[in-house]
Amino acid sequence: MSKKPYLNPRWLGASIPEKHWHFHRQLLIRYGIVLGPGEFSNMVRDIKTGFAKVIEKRSKTTAIYSVKIDRLGERIYVLSDGKHIITAWPPEKRLNEKRRRMRKRDG
Repeated sequence: MSKKPYLNPRWLGASIPEKHWHFHRQLLIRYGIVLGPGEFSNMVRDIKTGFAKVIEKRSKTTAIYSVKIDRLGERIYVLSDGKHIITAWPPEKRLNEKRRRMRKRDG
């Protein structure tokens, strides 16, 4: 007997804007994650407010941020300009190590 998949009612009538599809595809490919309702907005808010930490500057305008998806207890890396999410950055051992060093230094 199969279980019926759960659909969060917050998804009813909701959609993902086309400009964000690249991020969502990369998130699925690189981390195997599909975000729940409101999680993308929470990530953007964390980046804008400084709650998400900058792990590495990539250019004058972009950086890789460490973002935690609370529902999953999973940490991912996101390329952003500080206001908009550009893509899900591939998980890398060196980024994990940088994040841990930063946490020790700040903690």
